[in-house]
Amino acid sequence: MQKIPFIQDTNDVEHIAGITSAFPYTMHRRDLTTDVIPWHWHEEVEFNYAYQGSIEIQTFDHTYIIKQGEAYFINTNVMDKKQKAAGSSKTVEHAHLFHPILLGGYFNSAFYTKYLNPVLKNRSVEVLVIREANPTGKKFITFLHQLTELADQSDKEFEIRNLLSQAWLTLIAEIKFQEQHQQLTVSPRERSKNILAYLHKHYAEKVTINDIATAVNVSPKECIRSFKKNIHQTPIEYLLNYRVEQAKKLLRQSELSITDVALQTGFSTSAYFSKIFKERVGLTPREYRQSQNTTVSD
Repeated sequence: MQKIPFIQDTNDVEHIAGITSAFPYTMHRRDLTTDVIPWHWHEEVEFNYAYQGSIEIQTFDHTYIIKQGEAYFINTNVMDKKQKAAGSSKTVEHAHLFHPILLGGYFNSAFYTKYLNPVLKNRSVEVLVIREANPTGKKFITFLHQLTELADQSDKEFEIRNLLSQAWLTLIAEIKFQEQHQQLTVSPRERSKNILAYLHKHYAEKVTINDIATAVNVSPKECIRSFKKNIHQTPIEYLLNYRVEQAKKLLRQSELSITDVALQTGFSTSAYFSKIFKERVGLTPREYRQSQNTTVSD
């Protein structure tokens, strides 16, 4: 079996052998019998199959055991370590690695917004174990076998991308299946943490409750309920308060106009920004800036 080089940069980002900008996909037959893949991360996602033996994957929060004949998904930018599981002898996996751009095209495409981002930005899905016992799991594993057959053939880029697309749709269905059957569980506290992380990252953008719910893979009603139980505010109330706090920093520390401060902190207009700001601070943005001894003409 060919030895796959493992190369990392100074930030522990793996540079994957075989991935190119022309076709950001590769298939590795990894022998984990004696090798350990150290802690690393990369933007590429993984559709992998335990061909022989069992595999242990460690992340910061969990340890996953993938048994022979099972598949698994590793999400983008997940820090993980991989080795053979205790008790296994010969351990081999078939790893299909690809950058999401292969399926999504440009980043604001419908493919990204409707199909890729709900998984890529779902912080509760870092590693997903997929078994043939589930209907969607069996379908997903079939796609992986077909990909393995194509990987060694030339001029199969279209077929490979088509199979990856079908596997991705099946992955979405598998995530829903596991949630419905309580195989994939997220505590209310962890879900609230995921919502906070999403809001802190996207506060400057247009954000709706549907966007937030999609990001954490729950219904809008459940998103509001679980967040309010732990944070004692709705996600939108928290978002407005967070935007105001970020705006206060800009008013104190920059010479941006009131309109620019509003736009950079996620408010659609300066009038709406001023209304929300005064409700929460008791001063208009201009009055707040003046109270901080900042004299900047707007």
